[in-house]
Amino acid sequence: MAKFDEALVKLEKTFFYKGNPPTNESEYNAMKDGIDNPPTWSEVQTAINNLPDKDALKASGKQKLKDLGLDDEEIKALIGV
Repeated sequence: MAKFDEALVKLEKTFFYKGNPPTNESEYNAMKDGIDNPPTWSEVQTAINNLPDKDALKASGKQKLKDLGLDDEEIKALIGV
């Protein structure tokens, strides 16, 4: 799921669009008629910036498992990474 889509879900908006998610305000303004009660571009950007960094979370979780004494093979068996 694109970060734009995740941000709209977090903002509890119902939406639909075709193609790629917008990457700037003018693209957003051109497609926002597909969003119920659309937020401002600034609100969307804030929501995107507040999304968790999934790669960092995965690395942190993997390190915590190592700190608990699991080796790489055991971690891979648990989480497939």
